[in-house]
Amino acid sequence: MFAVALTAATITGCSHEQQVTGNFDTEAMNTMMQTKSQFGDIALGADLWEVVICQIPRDTTDSIFEPSDERLNLSSADIVNELGPVVDYFVRWSNGRYSPKFTAAKEVSISADEKSDVCVDRALDQSVNSTRGVLVIANAQHTETAVGGWGRPGSSCAESCSARLTHRAVYIGASDFMPYWKGNPPLDLIEHEMGHALDWPHSSTSVDNFGNGVYDSDIDVMSNSAAPRDINSDARNAPGALGINMYLAGWLDGINVAFLENGTKSFELVATNTELVVDGLRLVLVPLNNSTVISIEVIGASGDNRHLLHDRVVIHQIEVAGETGFERRQTVLDADLLAGKSWSDGKVEIKVKQVVTTNSLTTAKIEVRIAS
Repeated sequence: MFAVALTAATITGCSHEQQVTGNFDTEAMNTMMQTKSQFGDIALGADLWEVVICQIPRDTTDSIFEPSDERLNLSSADIVNELGPVVDYFVRWSNGRYSPKFTAAKEVSISADEKSDVCVDRALDQSVNSTRGVLVIANAQHTETAVGGWGRPGSSCAESCSARLTHRAVYIGASDFMPYWKGNPPLDLIEHEMGHALDWPHSSTSVDNFGNGVYDSDIDVMSNSAAPRDINSDARNAPGALGINMYLAGWLDGINVAFLENGTKSFELVATNTELVVDGLRLVLVPLNNSTVISIEVIGASGDNRHLLHDRVVIHQIEVAGETGFERRQTVLDADLLAGKSWSDGKVEIKVKQVVTTNSLTTAKIEVRIAS
């Protein structure tokens, strides 16, 4: 559950003179907003997905698949019945503004000499006009060294465009739905790949990791999505979404985001997993140059983020790259900044004055200083 204040619906402590909220006229932010606009309402409202099982021959030559005769014995309808927690996850993090709708579609198949990508091509070809994405599950498991799956937003589209035109898709192997999960499958990989279908990028703890398949941040669905299960084997969802992704998706409003370009200012932040009925900032953005901003947010160790064990302030470097959000580089600068601690790169200094949870509401007081 998202945090809801039990005694108050407004966070105070910052006057209007202390912050600038709303639209930010910097090149990096403008580029991110323009990139987001390519996909129109992709992250808002009902999002219609067809779920398709792809039958993989036992003599397949595609090296992505484990050389085994074992096959998943579930229908597309069976998979749909398991996806309720995925819907709930996105409804939670979008503050009710986005909801994937999964429907079962006819299965497809490939021949022994065809690759797994053909599964997706065939699912797209048979999809109906109203479908905005296809979720394809191969009935064979991938090898241990192969990727678990992938997701893509498809080509740019202004409004409610058919997946057959955009090629928007998510694909995964069978592993997460095999019988050894006893009907309680992990869903973090699907949530991660659905994030890519919303045009979200990976994040990592080092800029050197990008392009190397190292996604090692435990605080982002778009990095180590299995982090909650690493701590609690019964966990099934991924960690929550980063504030920058929520904002660009339209899940936070301009009034929830502050922008600081110079000087020293104090802010009071509300944890990103707080419902919007509670007023307050969720995100502070600091531009470094024409392509890079620093993001500051508070992550509460509850709900999908309970694996973090304690609340903390988190800092990322957001670097615009390429022509889609999918290509942005979101690098952790500090994933666990606590009260009394600070972070600095010599130009920007961030001090955490307080992190506290009262009546299930997590807040932090911070000071941001930009050297002249």
